[in-house]
Amino acid sequence: MADHARLPALGLALLLSVSSLPVAASPDWETPAAGDRKGFTPYLDGADLEFHVLAGPPVEGSKADQDDVEGILRRQNETSEARWRTAEDDADRLYDRFSEAFGAKLDRQDRPFTIRLLNRLERTVGKPTFAAKDLYQRARPYQRMKLTRVCGKSSAPDVDPDVAKRTSYPSGHSAYGWTAALALADLAPDRAEAVLGRGMDYGESRLVCGVHFPSDVEAGRLIATAVYERARATAAFKADFACAKAERRKEPGDEATLAACRARVKVLAG
Repeated sequence: MADHARLPALGLALLLSVSSLPVAASPDWETPAAGDRKGFTPYLDGADLEFHVLAGPPVEGSKADQDDVEGILRRQNETSEARWRTAEDDADRLYDRFSEAFGAKLDRQDRPFTIRLLNRLERTVGKPTFAAKDLYQRARPYQRMKLTRVCGKSSAPDVDPDVAKRTSYPSGHSAYGWTAALALADLAPDRAEAVLGRGMDYGESRLVCGVHFPSDVEAGRLIATAVYERARATAAFKADFACAKAERRKEPGDEATLAACRARVKVLAG
């Protein structure tokens, strides 16, 4: 208990009655970027997203926190240039970073129903993730210690212990990436190992970038798993998943399924 922050009044729940949440940098879900992602309906509303899954970040100075700090400093010293470039690309984009592992291009033109599924899932996971950021207010690594380099910045920022915007815990990129990995692995079981490996690597990129601690990334994956398991039980998810599955499989009879899907929803234009 000493190693983790506690908010007794809220327990460990992420109560999503918050009407205004801080904005942290997020990747472009689609490539090319689309401006309508907020128009996709989440699979669950706020009342359905009360999770008792996060223990909160380690208390600064605790053994767990020291392990987090050491993990960042080690990556600053050991990361190759190639891995750094991968981390920077992961910081900017989401779905197309999974295309190779998935074995197919992931965009609106080639996979409109898959993109619909993913966008609704990401909208769902974003709510509790950003509520948690608002709740825990953890400073990012580069705000607490001087790093050599940080993704997205021309030079590593100066340490700012009094910074007002603290959005490190949990990692939003990790939550988005792991949600995508879980869905894509279910859609393509034959590619699951590669997809899930890419999902783990996507979260690791946040550590390489110096923008999250290891426990932030773990928390992002944890909340993504909780959201995905709850969402996949809904009728809306099952209907969208069947469309995305037929879109990938393209076996005899799938065209009839896709025709029904197109009749059910307004498909994204290419």
